[in-house]
Amino acid sequence: MRNERLEQYLSDADQVVKDFMAELLETLGKQINDHKEPVIDLQYFGANLEIKLRGFEGVYGDTKNKQEHNDAA
Repeated sequence: MRNERLEQYLSDADQVVKDFMAELLETLGKQINDHKEPVIDLQYFGANLEIKLRGFEGVYGDTKNKQEHNDAA
């Protein structure tokens, strides 16, 4: 489920938040390269969170499969 309000917060965020997001994506990318499911478990402020990469355009998920299919055609 897309949350446009949270996406707007991210685009307006301070550099430290953008650095955190970059670190998340780098960690998830390493998991993909190691042929592991791209999932990160975090505990923050009493909450247990799971961050799962569902897709990354041209790299992982349905968007990659669609691109590979188009390249084969």
